Amino acid sequence: MMINRYPKNPILTPDKNQSWQEAAVFNGCPVEKNGKIYLLYRAMSYPHYHAFAEKVLSISDIGLAESDDGINFQKQKKIIFPEFEWEKYGCEDPRVTKLDDEFFIFYTAISQYPFSPDGIKVAVATSNNLEKIKEKHLVTPFNAKAMALFPKKINGKIWGILTVHTDKPPAKICLVSFDKKEDIWSPEFWFLWYQDFEKYSLPLQRHPADHLELGSPPLETPYGWLVFYSHIRNYFSQNRLFGIEALLLD
Repeated sequence: MMINRYPKNPILTPDKNQSWQEAAVFNGCPVEKNGKIYLLYRAMSYPHYHAFAEKVLSISDIGLAESDDGINFQKQKKIIFPEFEWEKYGCEDPRVTKLDDEFFIFYTAISQYPFSPDGIKVAVATSNNLEKIKEKHLVTPFNAKAMALFPKKINGKIWGILTVHTDKPPAKICLVSFDKKEDIWSPEFWFLWYQDFEKYSLPLQRHPADHLELGSPPLETPYGWLVFYSHIRNYFSQNRLFGIEALLLD
């Protein structure tokens, strides 16, 4: 398989006329709905006084853009932004999956500033139509990022994949299964899962100094589930080597 970079990148650029996305737009995740491609993406403002955070800082929100061809995007709007204490200092890096008739948008919720591992966790927003958010929940009670669902149930269960301890290395990419969607944001569920989380981890790290993080949501292929992830060698040194890797899950 050959993947070519689009020659007219970037497909999305900051908008100087909208303060919430005038500094940067990046880390987009696409999903299809009714023949259109919708892109959830991270948007950053320049440092300013943020009323909810009560500080001068650059805040990340999550934007939504739509496209007929997956290349030319328009109708950009803010769809996820800090509303609760557990996301007070930013909503970052969305990953969206449509499961049945519902969209699950996982993102990194920042609750502490200066940033610290205990204030960096996974959250989820759900929507029936991508027009408005139905509900939001904090997901992990521990440090984690980069979570996504598989786009269909497997053996009657909802399956997910996430990166545990992204800011308390070594990071681990782990699998998780749920009997019902409410388990996704259940503190009791995660308390039990976390006690043995290493047995759910995938053996991807080749050296203790390497860093791993899930990329896009899993893609179904005739050969299995295709999962992309970042692999950063020498993460704790000045000689970091960034790589994009892939694996197949059966």
